[in-house]
Amino acid sequence: MPKSKRNVKVSLTKTKKRPRDKKDALIEEIRGCCEKFSRLYLLSVENERNTFLQVVRQKFRPGRLVCAKNKVMQVALGTTPAQECQDGVHQIAERIAGQCALLFTDQAPADVQSFLAEHRPIDFARAGCKATDTVVLPRGQDALAKLPHSIESHLRHLGMPTQLLEGKIHLLGDYTVCKAGQELTSDSAQILKLLELKQAQFSMSVEARWHKGGEFKDCQDLED
Repeated sequence: MPKSKRNVKVSLTKTKKRPRDKKDALIEEIRGCCEKFSRLYLLSVENERNTFLQVVRQKFRPGRLVCAKNKVMQVALGTTPAQECQDGVHQIAERIAGQCALLFTDQAPADVQSFLAEHRPIDFARAGCKATDTVVLPRGQDALAKLPHSIESHLRHLGMPTQLLEGKIHLLGDYTVCKAGQELTSDSAQILKLLELKQAQFSMSVEARWHKGGEFKDCQDLED
């Protein structure tokens, strides 16, 4: 008779941590940062990329940059005066919306704003992003000259009117990859990447700031 799986002993050291445990740990970490650091900045994020966020983290160490679900960050900070973990910090929680992050640090507003204004690297745009420029490829072989001939069939799969002639990729007619202001499709995003054309600029902007003791500012002007 086969052994019942219900009788198998599982060492607790091998059990996976439950998502709820991780969420509770993050909430406690955020509350701990409110206690540890004197300033909290609510940052809006455009074209988020992990590699670019890592640069921000390194810049503001030993500060802490938190990118988590908005609801988790709101619960951690508290959305009402009765729930807030520090005086006045619920005003930050009320403004958490869209793609955003929390920056805990002791650095002054002018220093934070100065760095974020300069740290705006460019990357390849993804599907769903709005094109910043109109890209039209002319008929012929010049526009695709840098691409290997082996990729020609893939280009046709992406919707481009191409043909392989004498080992070179020919575009059979003018082809519009994207138009400025319109959302990129998956195909157009792939084509831009193949052509090494970057149209996504990473940026972070301060939307609001809080200082320990209850001071709050809905920010446009970051001067102390």
